[in-house]
Amino acid sequence: MVDLLRDFRILLRVAWLTELEHKANLFISVIGALAFNAGQLLFIGVLLDAFGSIAGWSPAEIMVLFGIRIASHSVYAFFFRRVIDVDLVVHTGEFDRYLLRPTSPFLQLLTRRFNLQQFGDVIIAAAILALALPRAPIDWHPLLVVWLVIAIAAGGMLEGGLQLARGALAFRLQNTQSLTGLIDAVFGTYGNFPLQIFGTLGSILFTVALPLAFVAWIPAAMITGRVDSLWFPAWLGWLSPAAGVVCLVASIAFFTRQSRHYSSPGS
Repeated sequence: MVDLLRDFRILLRVAWLTELEHKANLFISVIGALAFNAGQLLFIGVLLDAFGSIAGWSPAEIMVLFGIRIASHSVYAFFFRRVIDVDLVVHTGEFDRYLLRPTSPFLQLLTRRFNLQQFGDVIIAAAILALALPRAPIDWHPLLVVWLVIAIAAGGMLEGGLQLARGALAFRLQNTQSLTGLIDAVFGTYGNFPLQIFGTLGSILFTVALPLAFVAWIPAAMITGRVDSLWFPAWLGWLSPAAGVVCLVASIAFFTRQSRHYSSPGS
């Protein structure tokens, strides 16, 4: 484990220094992320202005949910965003080099490039949570703070795990990039709202078939006391971070197994 963390630190530093060679990209990337998230926030604001609430959730509660979703996405973007590149490294033969180096191919994939755009996600998520959390009806205590941090991290793991599992299919299939866009669209479009707006069947589908609920809806419901919106017993909501951990671990195992089917384009 110590060697693994050391390798990650070294590879991350190299990737960071490589990205900083183009400093203008930092400004452009951050502004782009801010603009995109601001557009989503504006859309939610229009809905709240028109209806006053969404599925009974107050504006402050909706902002907490949105902030948790963006914060979880920031974790995914910072640590796991490069899993979207599996198609590229497989089809160009870059994966050949990963197999020759004395460190994990998965770690090399994660650190092949450091995307500066996630700082925009971090900034807007921190701003939204800083404004919304004090205004929401939350009975704070130390364990709840710790649980929320873990839930946000687990949400990032879940999104990363789904994208990694999608990418692992590239070892067998020609192209899986369309699935990347689909997962991004589902998380970015539906993840910003309490999922009971889609009815009981929709809530179940977004919990079991595509586990979007574990990213923001369930954590927000648990900390704001809106457990009445959940379709399952409330006590299960406290176990929701486990879904992200299980998803990531299973996806890494799936990626490793599928990589055995890699065939170099130069062979």
